[in-house]
Amino acid sequence: MKNILRFTFILSVTILMQFCTAQPATEVADQETILDAYWMLISLEGQNVPAPKDSRMAYIRLQENEDDIFGFAGCNKFTGKYKLTEDALQLSELSTTRMSCTNMDTENKLMEALRSTTSYKKSGRVLTLYAGDKAVATFRSGNPNEVGVDVR
Repeated sequence: MKNILRFTFILSVTILMQFCTAQPATEVADQETILDAYWMLISLEGQNVPAPKDSRMAYIRLQENEDDIFGFAGCNKFTGKYKLTEDALQLSELSTTRMSCTNMDTENKLMEALRSTTSYKKSGRVLTLYAGDKAVATFRSGNPNEVGVDVR
């Protein structure tokens, strides 16, 4: 009986020690992947994108299991497909809803940047998309509440 109690005690202590040394959960965007995170637009071709006054912030999200990309471009929602390797990113089949807004400049530039994307670099919470050697769009990670989106 003493051996069973001793074994149970040692097992319990071992399990508790594992929980005490567990690392806290981090956002997906803080890990190496760019998938399954909300990436909010902060600049296009090196020019800061001001926060919209009458709309939500533009964002993109690459779904891990479906190879789908979706987002909001400033006026319209968009969807498409992506192909991702270590540092190459290709977006295809991009389509948007067809709402008309007073200022479509940011949206048009963002959609062109997405269509021309050939690679990316991630540094912490910042994702930069490139067309060849030229940075075409920069995003920062965040949560859905910051971008005002409906979570699927």
